[in-house]
Amino acid sequence: MIAHRRNWFYRLAGQKFAHAISFKMPMTAHQVREELQRMFSITSIEIWGR
Repeated sequence: MIAHRRNWFYRLAGQKFAHAISFKMPMTAHQVREELQRMFSITSIEIWGR
């Protein structure tokens, strides 16, 4: 299922708690993952939308 959301939660590898991130345009999980990898230069990112 492809979900387009503006608000997503992510947790980087080794972190205990999740962080929220918001975008102006609705984005898919794949787009969010690419943006977070570009921001943090880390490949291990757990994301989910609510």
